[in-house]
Amino acid sequence: MWPRRSIVIGMLSLFAIGLSSADDKTSVPDQRIAFLREKMERLRLRSANSPQTKFPLHEKLALRWSNPVSGVVDGGVFIWTDGRRPVVIGKAFLRETGGPQGAPASWSEAIESVTSIPFVMQAEGQDVWKPASPGIRFHDLDETEGRPSDNGSARLTQMRALARKIQVIGNWGQPPTDWQLRTLTTPLFRYASEPDGIVDGAVFAYTQGGTNPEAIALIESVAADAKSKLHWRIAVTRLTSYGVRASFNDNVIADFDHLKNAPMEATFYGRSHPLVSYPFPRTETTAKETSK
Repeated sequence: MWPRRSIVIGMLSLFAIGLSSADDKTSVPDQRIAFLREKMERLRLRSANSPQTKFPLHEKLALRWSNPVSGVVDGGVFIWTDGRRPVVIGKAFLRETGGPQGAPASWSEAIESVTSIPFVMQAEGQDVWKPASPGIRFHDLDETEGRPSDNGSARLTQMRALARKIQVIGNWGQPPTDWQLRTLTTPLFRYASEPDGIVDGAVFAYTQGGTNPEAIALIESVAADAKSKLHWRIAVTRLTSYGVRASFNDNVIADFDHLKNAPMEATFYGRSHPLVSYPFPRTETTAKETSK
């Protein structure tokens, strides 16, 4: 018979191994998102008119997502701000395989301007993006949509209701087909900016294939000055190079064509970066597919 002490030590060793394995498994997603954040931190934004004015990357991840439809195993949404409101919103994501063409694994970025402030984005000290026009167009809503509440919690409820009324279609795939995007009613980011007359604002995502944000809406409670009445305004923009169309009360408020190549002056910036050596353990599904 095994001595009781040996049995106890053996059980503790197995328990420790189990914990180590669990830690290893749970650390892989953290490593993936840290990899993507490090890539986003390399992008530096500054005002085009005032170079000393920087727009930092917000410290918190706005959304963690994946998309089995397009083969994305992990992704995140990142937001750059002026200290109050969002200036640029982007997503970065990993694919373990490039699809049936046998392309290598890759990481990609899809970034959109949500400001009228002229800015420049640099990567590795080089200018890579300088939108020539405002990145978003707001539509003022009349009082039939209700006036913004004086209570913050009640305003959030109102903003969620407005977000659900925005219908967004993504024209995605090869060949592109229309997908009804799903509204995420938990805001990615909430903000206010007194200098801009924004009493309350929130960013909502519209997703395809699970939680992949293909479009975003900004919903704001605004007043021109202290004497003006609060009212709502909304704007929708893309978070993909594929086509996006949005409507509110059956009126089209945004319509973006598929961008095969986005020039430096466009309001959208997107790149894909092949990974010759994929730096993470592959997911079980991908590992099975690549072993066939």
